[in-house]
Amino acid sequence: MTIPVNAKRIPLRPLALGEKTGHHHSLISTGGTAVEDEAQMFELTTEDGVKHYLRVTGDNVALEHQEHKPHAIPPGDYEIVIQQEETDWGSRKVLD
Repeated sequence: MTIPVNAKRIPLRPLALGEKTGHHHSLISTGGTAVEDEAQMFELTTEDGVKHYLRVTGDNVALEHQEHKPHAIPPGDYEIVIQQEETDWGSRKVLD
């Protein structure tokens, strides 16, 4: 995927916040450098709402959550999407 050229760079922040537990999915650096030196976040307002993107440029970026070990994120461009679940009442964001 390619981050749209008109997306605006914004400060890094948690990728998702837990509405139920207060936990969060955040980026960390596993290599002793600042995560801001290896990752950038972008935002774009569209007709469908606000979209967020992540560009990882270093090899030491991981996704951290309080309930599991960090997961490495390889360099590349990503769209940040909150997982959806299907219920008897329709589709909704997964609550953490």
